[in-house]
Amino acid sequence: MVPQLKTLLETLLMPPTSLYLVVLAGLVLARYGGAKRRRMIGVCLAWAGGAAAVALSTPLVAHLLLASLQEADHIPPDAAVIDAEAIVVLSADVDCDPPEYGEDQPGALTVLRCRYGAALARRTGLPILLSGGVLRPDRRPVSHVMRDFVRDELGTPVRWVEEESTTTRGNAEFSARILAREGVQRVALVSHAWHLPRAQAAFEEAGMEILPAPTAPHAPPNGLLESLIPRGKSLRDSTWAVHEWGGRLWYWLGG
Repeated sequence: MVPQLKTLLETLLMPPTSLYLVVLAGLVLARYGGAKRRRMIGVCLAWAGGAAAVALSTPLVAHLLLASLQEADHIPPDAAVIDAEAIVVLSADVDCDPPEYGEDQPGALTVLRCRYGAALARRTGLPILLSGGVLRPDRRPVSHVMRDFVRDELGTPVRWVEEESTTTRGNAEFSARILAREGVQRVALVSHAWHLPRAQAAFEEAGMEILPAPTAPHAPPNGLLESLIPRGKSLRDSTWAVHEWGGRLWYWLGG
């Protein structure tokens, strides 16, 4: 699929855009639907879209959705030896041309993964592979941005850089090729706790043995009242969860 078309479809299908479209369709149908039954369906659609947007904006729903994806146990923080031959860190987002830096920087999600991967490498002495390709034609591969951050700011050497992938499955396929040439079979795979199960499945399909190394698990909200107050951050978290469940379904369907 053309990358631009894929991005457009994801935008339309994921919250909050999809919910806004449901509300808009409901309002149009309620106003111009003609028959009373169609207008009532429009009213129900509008209410359903609005209610879903509010629900996904609550910390409680966001946590339940993300927690349902978090399966792997963390590696003990004092473990100096782990059952792996290398560490693979998967890319996520990137900040393009931030004015205070002047060149692309790893985004918030990518920073968390890089920090944990670097910390794990320093503690265990294992080499690092960073995985992430070109997300836009006018940009460097994300793995190059990650390499500069890990090497120059975190003070951790990077052994390999995988720069061809644009999807989680691509991360697995291209990383496996690099590591196979180096005789590496079992790796500690670093990603967010809610993304790791799908990534692990992709790497195992590519022939790798995986030690899950989840980072940044989503924590439950504090108190009932706080968990029910809608927040923009919670809508973002819910969107990540919906995207991840959609990715699992897509891979299960063979996409």
